[in-house]
Amino acid sequence: MTQRQLTGVRGATLVAKDIAEVAKAYTGGLHFSVTEETQVSPELAECWGAPSIAGQPMLILAAANGNDWLRLVQDPSAVEFEPLKRLGWMSLEINVRDVDSLRQSAIDSGFEVIGEPAYLAMSDAIKAMQLIGPAGEVCYMTQIDREVPPFELPQTNAKTGDLFIPVLACADRDQTSDFYQDLHQADKPLKFDTKVTVLNRAWKRPIDSQYPLATLQMGGLSCFEFDQLPQASANHLSQSGLPSGIAIITLEVQDLDAIAKRINCPVFEFDETISYQSRRCIMLKGPSGEWLELIAQKATTS
Repeated sequence: MTQRQLTGVRGATLVAKDIAEVAKAYTGGLHFSVTEETQVSPELAECWGAPSIAGQPMLILAAANGNDWLRLVQDPSAVEFEPLKRLGWMSLEINVRDVDSLRQSAIDSGFEVIGEPAYLAMSDAIKAMQLIGPAGEVCYMTQIDREVPPFELPQTNAKTGDLFIPVLACADRDQTSDFYQDLHQADKPLKFDTKVTVLNRAWKRPIDSQYPLATLQMGGLSCFEFDQLPQASANHLSQSGLPSGIAIITLEVQDLDAIAKRINCPVFEFDETISYQSRRCIMLKGPSGEWLELIAQKATTS
């Protein structure tokens, strides 16, 4: 296998009308903490193609394990949408120590439980609960008790840990798989059909209905999941030009310049760190209108 170009998920950006409300839900219900309060810089707004969002409040939140991977951006023109029924980033799968212990605090803080804690049909080592948050985002709170080959998945001793699977609602599984494998230049997607209970409930389909899915393993004990939903609506942008809800997934990559050259896209450079301690990034849109932010892999110290 060639070297993985997508070395891990760095974070997610939620866009909402009131990020103070969103932050209160995550800090009160899921044991996150606010690590930075700032504003969207003109440079970052320009990078996103949304110049009117400059000056809007922006918060960075860390999970209970201390990793600051959640970015909140305020957009007064954010649009309402029905969770699980539009193309683009559909849900965030978050590693947790004990999913049952989070249920009541999540409810008390404004999350809606749409899937009670339960072990997955595919593995008795994975127990998950599905929530809808205040920005319309869906969160899969996932407890992993042991290794689950062939997947490379994290385990945590913290109440809440890292985002390890961004889940994408896509129009075409094969087209999406090809796009991300071309970016990754390594692992091949694993394709299969499976039951997704929260989708069956949302779409009022028989509970045993199956969906074409694919997963793509990345570095950093993270992977993508692609759920084929051709019946889903397009992901409409707000007046500012940003998606609402789960707007951006940020990935660390092995060689930012090599990717930029290979796919012929610009690298945005900033005078100061504006995105997860990075001064350089690539912005991409995927086949289903999803937004991706690519940044250089953080250097490790010996």
